[in-house]
Amino acid sequence: MPDASTATLVVQLQRAYRAGERATALALADSVILRAPSWPDGYVWKAVLLRELGQLRAATVALREALRLQPEHVEARLLLARVLQQQGQLREALDQYRQALHRATGTLRAAAWLQLGHAYRELGRLDSAALGFREALRLDSTLAEAWDGLRQVHELEGRLSEALAAARKAHQRAPDDPDYRLALGTLLVRMGHPDEAVTWLAGVLTVRPWHAVAHYHLGRALLARGDTVAGRRHLDRAEQLRRLEPLLTQAEVEIARHADALALLKLARRLLQKGYATQTRQAVEAARALQPESPALERLLRTMDALEPS
Repeated sequence: MPDASTATLVVQLQRAYRAGERATALALADSVILRAPSWPDGYVWKAVLLRELGQLRAATVALREALRLQPEHVEARLLLARVLQQQGQLREALDQYRQALHRATGTLRAAAWLQLGHAYRELGRLDSAALGFREALRLDSTLAEAWDGLRQVHELEGRLSEALAAARKAHQRAPDDPDYRLALGTLLVRMGHPDEAVTWLAGVLTVRPWHAVAHYHLGRALLARGDTVAGRRHLDRAEQLRRLEPLLTQAEVEIARHADALALLKLARRLLQKGYATQTRQAVEAARALQPESPALERLLRTMDALEPS
């Protein structure tokens, strides 16, 4: 366990993290590691932040160090598995999840089964994926993410009625989560229920106005029920937002040697994919402040300026 002064740093780190101050939190994680180099949680916190900033290889290094110090650290092993999975190293990720299962209890065991389900789904092993999600729900029936995992499996299998039931369960467990509203609305469009779909998809856009997928499916739903003008408007917005992705890529290539600015752009990409308008622009503006001479960043910001308010 860390001493009192290190514990104070951890409290400050957690406060910065909750406030969204990732750079400050990362600096504090480094300070924690300097003060308590044999305490694995400092490395786990650093990995959490590096992962959110898109620095997956560095996160992997930090987690392997945490596990060297404490091989029984289930949270570190689960996070390592997730980071490996994000890098496409699914076989090693599966091995890490299985190791975590041997040690995990309670909610961590449910989390291990949940992530195993996701990994098996990515591998196309749908029966194993469904088993993982069901085992997670057997341990914790309130896990919205596990219900959503089952929804994805059922959709891939073409069992749309079962997928819809699972989507409703996910929403019931996490009614404020726009991702589950999006899944429900998209599935309803696919099943030919545009009126109900419009309600769910419009709700997504009230909190994530730059969500290209939500605009696209809302446009389809509106067209299906005969609202041509509004439908076309949302389809046009989806196309506008998709044009930001290649501009982000150009900017990432142009500033690749500036690690901090590149991390901010990777964060902006993830925020954009989730549909956050203000936060996406803030991340790009912060990158521009670090690289004010970047023509690609200037083009990207001009395009963002051209997006009329939702």
